[in-house]
Amino acid sequence: MVAVLGLVSAVIFGASDFFGGLAARRMSPLLASAVGGVVSVTGAAIAVAIEQPVWTVPDVLLSIGAGILGGIGTWTFYAGLAIGPMSIVSPGVAMIYAVVPAIAGIALGERFSPLGYVALVVVVGAALLLAVPRQRDGGRLTTRAIVLGTVAGLSYGGYLILLDRTSTRSGLMPLLVELSAGFVIFVGALALNRLRRGPAELAALRDRRVVGQALLGGLFLVVANILLVIGLHLGDLAVMGVLNSLYPLGTILLALAVLRERLGRLQIAGVVLALAASVVLAVS
Repeated sequence: MVAVLGLVSAVIFGASDFFGGLAARRMSPLLASAVGGVVSVTGAAIAVAIEQPVWTVPDVLLSIGAGILGGIGTWTFYAGLAIGPMSIVSPGVAMIYAVVPAIAGIALGERFSPLGYVALVVVVGAALLLAVPRQRDGGRLTTRAIVLGTVAGLSYGGYLILLDRTSTRSGLMPLLVELSAGFVIFVGALALNRLRRGPAELAALRDRRVVGQALLGGLFLVVANILLVIGLHLGDLAVMGVLNSLYPLGTILLALAVLRERLGRLQIAGVVLALAASVVLAVS
């Protein structure tokens, strides 16, 4: 069950990235994230109101920390991609994001069959293959790009670990808190940009199609996060962490179906390995 939740949430995370990426072609990534955040926070609030989980100070603090780490991870990831070769930065972040929660989960006592450990390693390899862009750029790998990519991967891994440490009775409350923390950061950054640059950044809000894409990205984001939190509370941080590093799978599949893009050989190999390893984890 956990393996299924991990894979499905990863695919939906990729769908969120796909529609958010489409919106970011016509509006700033910051604005696209803020617009999507409206749906994400609203959806999480509705889910929490229905579920009525238990609120405790430790769980709230862990959730705020997760939201901060998620925001740091997103910012440093995009910053690293902006100055370094995507063909190196993106797979590197995916590898760290996969390995850190796996190590933490095993250190905390999670155990698997020998075949299960092999499957975890295979998923990490699949994540690397899926994250490699089909078109390689000629950017130069700098120390700053390495540092930013490392911080991004560690932040994403820490994000999962903190969410996993929240109690099961907290239900979906950590999701609402961490998404709200991220939304506040996005809105605050937009307010600062408006003071510095004027209202030009908000002009894209007039385009209904682009706004719709950003809202759709936010909808997929909250659904993926709901599955993520449920999977983490059911157990196996290592499995959820490793499988969530397969988030490029959803983006690739939608690009194939909607934009008629072709899969490269590495992406095809990554898809096959990801699905095979996921099946092994589901039955082991």
